[in-house]
Amino acid sequence: MILQVALDLTDVEQAISIAEKAARGGAHWLEVGTPLIKKEGMRAVELLKRHFPDRKIVADLKTMDTGALEVEMAARHGADVVSILGVADDKTIKDAVDVARKYDIRIMVDLIGVKDKVERAKELEKMGVHYILVHTGIDEQVQGKTPLEDLGKVVKAVKVPVAVAGGLNLETIPKVIELGATIIIVGGAITKAKNPEETTRRIIDLFWGEYMLTIRKAVGDIVDHISQVAESLKIEQVRGMVDAMIGANKIFIYGAGRSGLVGKAFAMRLMHLDFNVYVVGETITPAFEPGDLLIAISGSGETRTIVDAAEIAKKEGGKVVAITSYANSTLGKIANIVVEIPGRTKTDIPTDYIARQMLTKYKWIAPMGTLFEDSTMVFLDGIIALLMATFQKTEKDMRRKHATLE
Repeated sequence: MILQVALDLTDVEQAISIAEKAARGGAHWLEVGTPLIKKEGMRAVELLKRHFPDRKIVADLKTMDTGALEVEMAARHGADVVSILGVADDKTIKDAVDVARKYDIRIMVDLIGVKDKVERAKELEKMGVHYILVHTGIDEQVQGKTPLEDLGKVVKAVKVPVAVAGGLNLETIPKVIELGATIIIVGGAITKAKNPEETTRRIIDLFWGEYMLTIRKAVGDIVDHISQVAESLKIEQVRGMVDAMIGANKIFIYGAGRSGLVGKAFAMRLMHLDFNVYVVGETITPAFEPGDLLIAISGSGETRTIVDAAEIAKKEGGKVVAITSYANSTLGKIANIVVEIPGRTKTDIPTDYIARQMLTKYKWIAPMGTLFEDSTMVFLDGIIALLMATFQKTEKDMRRKHATLE
């Protein structure tokens, strides 16, 4: 969750003073409110960004027309996020998104005044907006309205982060957290408080209960998955990998991205055990020759660079061990030995895996390839434990080969 403080004031110096206190209290984003922009213009955006370069600055323009022009103005003056009205014409919103992409900033669309908020939210998501704001205005609040009912519906209807604003305070914030808001916008409860810093800190403390639940849930899910992987390991696959390693002249490890980092950690431990091991891509990596072994790590089994390396290794007369979630992938079919490390559901196929990573459509509790990479790292540590026992190596023996030039 993100705390955005709405500086709906008319004096920029007062706004900066309150923003300083809110920032010390832990506020993540600072909003240059609509009244402040109307009074001071883009100068207010520029001054806030200059004073708070380590905070996201939101320009609450509530743009209704000329989306491209106004977003560009805000971006050039330091805004990180610009608000557009949801009742604006689709072209206004699409133009705003296009300009935001050019300047690498974000668009938040405010649903204030929109009748069917759920349907409009779905339309806005398709247009590529970054955040959707469920907002109950001050005049609506006077009539006893709140954003709570609409918030829950919108959160369920879209995948983009949903912001919420409208008279929020220490009493109502726990409810919007429960309903799934990602960005919580607080104005008067902070800007009119006797001690804005303390009030901000108390709001952030409310967030941390949810933060810890999220962390614990993620850790628990990952640990449960790794336990399932350990139980599902096939003895013939693991035996094939270990036998190939013991018989190899040289061992080459190759993985891309985070899988590559897992591979490097494994290579370091093999070096500690006196294996002749190299990481593909390093400047000191020698030629691959007959009798050598390539351990290729790819969750999808379709990473082009990894597949190419496996084809070369086979052509040069060596062996390939594939560590992947998909035995029938291109890499799996090339390899002499496949070790399957489940990282996705049984219904997934490699092409879906890659598409979801590119589009960031993944299970939030285990982002992108986390389940595969974490499971592979722990599995490879298990292989190291086996090799230590096989060759009667102790931690003291391994420590002798640990890096000293650090």
